[in-house]
Amino acid sequence: MGIFEAARVVPRVAAPISLPLTIVSGFLGSGKTTLVNRLLSDPGGRRIAVLVNDFAAVNIDEELIRFQSEDAIGLTNGCACCSINGDLVHAIQRLVERKEPPDAIVLEASGLADPRGIAQIALANPAIRLDAILTLVDCETFPERIKDERTRPTMLAQLSAADIVVMSKSDLIEDRRDVIKGLIESSVPGRTVIKAMHGNIPADVVLGVNASPSPAFGCSVADHYTLFASTTRAWSTPIDRDIITRALRELPQNIIRAKGIFCFKDDERRRFVYQRAGKRESLEAVPEPSSIAHHGSRLVLIGFSEQWDEAEVSRLIP
Repeated sequence: MGIFEAARVVPRVAAPISLPLTIVSGFLGSGKTTLVNRLLSDPGGRRIAVLVNDFAAVNIDEELIRFQSEDAIGLTNGCACCSINGDLVHAIQRLVERKEPPDAIVLEASGLADPRGIAQIALANPAIRLDAILTLVDCETFPERIKDERTRPTMLAQLSAADIVVMSKSDLIEDRRDVIKGLIESSVPGRTVIKAMHGNIPADVVLGVNASPSPAFGCSVADHYTLFASTTRAWSTPIDRDIITRALRELPQNIIRAKGIFCFKDDERRRFVYQRAGKRESLEAVPEPSSIAHHGSRLVLIGFSEQWDEAEVSRLIP
């Protein structure tokens, strides 16, 4: 569904009451979901609706958002930037047509998305206006990713689209913060750069920006989607903690992002979230979300297509 179809489908309303859209962008594992959940926990008196786009067929991020809010809409199995697809257009349409529409829409983009492609929806109709594009940078992995020719184009596209660049996980590189900031500023001069730990940014800083959109919006990295591959796993009954954690430790290095929600046999009353970005990983207990089956587990793995070995992944995690 293209930009003209988006303009036709989304209802037209007067510009003064158009809904502001904030796009939260950033490469895989940069901390987008943490920041969005932080906004939901302290929205500054605003009613926020969240749209969540994921590269994989299983939208783990949507489930993590639902820990904080039931008002989350998932857009799965592809980058919304590659085309203004029907799911995105109709999700926004439903929000606009509500009797009590939200005060703001926050769209968490896929870690592989070019936010300029998504921004077209805000330019297509006065019912929606682009408030701002935030791009998160994982300070720990940024120097490596920005030098890698496979990831550099996507990261530069995300950074160049940003009104605000957020230095995420800056607590992990305390002695190199100025170096990372300088690297960001040299890559995309003129951007506002702020530091954040655990997504802790006041809502008033990132909502209500009213940035002026560029007339040159459009997805600029045509082949970024084909550079990466993903696979998903799902279990309907509790799984063995030792077996899954051992398998996760043995995953090949070309898997640059992994995220999962698990129910373990030895602790069936709680859910555990697994996160891996680069060499860093964590497994933490979280409150049980009412919208997810109690005993279900899900895992998403993302890596480089050229090195993808599905047989090896299946051997480790059947």
